[in-house]
Amino acid sequence: MTAPVRRSRAAVLLVIVALLVSTVGDEVALVALALRGADETGLTSVVSAQMLAGLVPGIALGGVIGRVCDRWRLDVVLGITLALECVTALAAAAFANTPALLIGMMLVLGVLGAVAQTCVMALVPLLFPGSDAQLRVNSLMESVRNAGYIVGPLLVSLLTAHGGTGLALVVDAGTFASALRAARESGGGLAVPARAGGPRASGVEGTGTKEAGPPPRGGLRLGLSLLWAGTARRMMLTTIMITIAGTSVANVLLPFFTRDVSGGPAFYGTLLATWSVGLVVGPLLLRTGLRRCRTATIAVAAAALIGLAHAVVGAFPVVPVMLTAFLCGGMANAVQNVALRTHVMADCPPDVRGRVGAAYGATLQTAVAAGFALAGFAPAGWARWGILVGGTIGLLAGLAGWLHTRVSTSGAASVRAVSVPAGASASGEPR
Repeated sequence: MTAPVRRSRAAVLLVIVALLVSTVGDEVALVALALRGADETGLTSVVSAQMLAGLVPGIALGGVIGRVCDRWRLDVVLGITLALECVTALAAAAFANTPALLIGMMLVLGVLGAVAQTCVMALVPLLFPGSDAQLRVNSLMESVRNAGYIVGPLLVSLLTAHGGTGLALVVDAGTFASALRAARESGGGLAVPARAGGPRASGVEGTGTKEAGPPPRGGLRLGLSLLWAGTARRMMLTTIMITIAGTSVANVLLPFFTRDVSGGPAFYGTLLATWSVGLVVGPLLLRTGLRRCRTATIAVAAAALIGLAHAVVGAFPVVPVMLTAFLCGGMANAVQNVALRTHVMADCPPDVRGRVGAAYGATLQTAVAAGFALAGFAPAGWARWGILVGGTIGLLAGLAGWLHTRVSTSGAASVRAVSVPAGASASGEPR
């Protein structure tokens, strides 16, 4: 991109509104379809297949999604995606009553959700080229997204109690329609400029939908190669993936563990709500002096804290301790997400942001899937020890990654100090 996006305030409002409303919609669809699957079939295998159907598209179709987001205008792609999510939710409300349709609807929503998330991730560096600005905006968007994760399940519980899953899915369609309306009423807030390679097909800035020039080459493999380029980047991502896999094991085992601790399901919901509160509050930490730290260092340090939170829960199954640990763990989780996303996209070439964003999503979802699969080998009676082991592994991985980033930073600083010419400071300014 060769010019800043015009009317960026309207564009930011568009992205934030679309993100919040579509996140609520995603959660409503996920819960409502899972409840309908349980009611209509009575089979855990169907609900499990629905969950996987919502997760797999971001991994399997990452290359295609990345190409679409790099080839076409992001605001147009986001608008079409929201419209299709609206139609899909209405179709699910009317027709999804068999295992095949329930799984198929979740699969479609999984594809559309992956496209929307990639669009939003690629839009942030387009709207705010500076790393500091991206960190601030990503922090705000992380809080907004996580607020949607809280509102969605609460909304679907209220709706299903009064009108069943059909009403919940109809309202879900309304959330996506509202986000699409916000996009239209922004009045062109996302006037995405043409690429350096040539004008848009329409010849009018901000009105065409397709860009001139040859399509970008390479899909998910290209995105992954750029995402994982460099020893420091590989170490950081490996640390994050190990932490995510270890704590995803805890996600599966936690219902069994909390049943043994409190004797009922209410405490499980309380723990999840506490983690969600941490997810909303956590990004506010990046508005303090913490934002002056390197994003890679913040990400791996937060990963260590996430592992520590789970290890504490497994080691000390006492209700106040568990709630405190989950609040801190949720805050660290949000900080890690913001720092990692900012680090990945800050220096990403503009013409491959979509593919790098898709590769980013596929990488993290693969780690989640690995954790879910590993949890299947743990007996329900060993849930506490599975959580303790997963948290400890995440803590050790995070500490190793943090030490590596510290050593890398010290080494880079030493090299710069040695190479500074006489009469100049390390920053290149006159003494």
